Amino acid sequence: MPVVLATVRDMEALRKKLGRAQGKIGRNPDGNATKQIRLRLRVPGYAADDADRLAADLAKAANRGKAPDASALLRSLIGDPIETVTGSVNTIVEVKQKQVLVTTDRSPLGQWVDIADVEAGLEKLHAQGSVLVTVDELGHRSSFVGAVLATIPGTVVSLRPAIVTLHDPKFPVRIRKFTVLDGSAQVTTRKEQRELRRLLLGGRTAAPCDLCGHDYPGDFLVAAHIKKRSLCTDDERNDLTNVAMLACKFGCDSLFESGHITVDDTGRVLSWFEDGLRGRLRDHLNQLHGRPCGAHRTSSQPYFAWHRDNVYRG
Repeated sequence: MPVVLATVRDMEALRKKLGRAQGKIGRNPDGNATKQIRLRLRVPGYAADDADRLAADLAKAANRGKAPDASALLRSLIGDPIETVTGSVNTIVEVKQKQVLVTTDRSPLGQWVDIADVEAGLEKLHAQGSVLVTVDELGHRSSFVGAVLATIPGTVVSLRPAIVTLHDPKFPVRIRKFTVLDGSAQVTTRKEQRELRRLLLGGRTAAPCDLCGHDYPGDFLVAAHIKKRSLCTDDERNDLTNVAMLACKFGCDSLFESGHITVDDTGRVLSWFEDGLRGRLRDHLNQLHGRPCGAHRTSSQPYFAWHRDNVYRG
């Protein structure tokens, strides 16, 4: 029967248990109970021919860094389906100060999960290097917590038992090779997207970004939803004049989507400056901070309020 070493707290007790079990095997009345045994180990992220790489990695001091902020991580995942180790899909709908609302196929209206459970899982993963995706290890919402942990760069998920292991983000991922590269797939289209873009451009071939104010050709502007489209109702998706804005591909669209910037209730851009931030990104956030947003008005204010509450990192 396999032994999951990640769950073993007393290695000396395990050694004695193995010794007692093998002592009765192949007993020779003229000899002693000492025998050689072969142990087979399975290490997440390593194959049988990776012994040299595993030895080199074990020889290096562990440097897993600081656990990410749980609330910021959860906000970055809002609206994106994340899979549990068993393949079930969870979607984060809303993030509050202490809880996160998560929908599943079984709970389409969503259930609240304590952010403290995610924080505890992140701390365990960074302290131990790996965690079992079990109730004992991660709490009663272990499947969701495990799915969140698996989104961190450098993690490897193994099954039977389900374990999330954290490696360096530069960990050499094994890439699947495809003999046939072309295939067909069923694609879900956004029926209103073309009309939304046409409406925002208003017949112009170039227009200003609603966040930075710089003029760009239309090909470099995105019809960006202020509230994540995946979480909008059909009525909100059809509110074309208010639910979206023009954001440039030169940073503003990504910064808004990632929560580095938002728009306050007066229509001014707010920038979030994380500790130690420097260089070009800080300069750009400085330039955006306090600028008027061209898409802010009374009718679009509820969508910006949603973004501040659920996506903005500040």
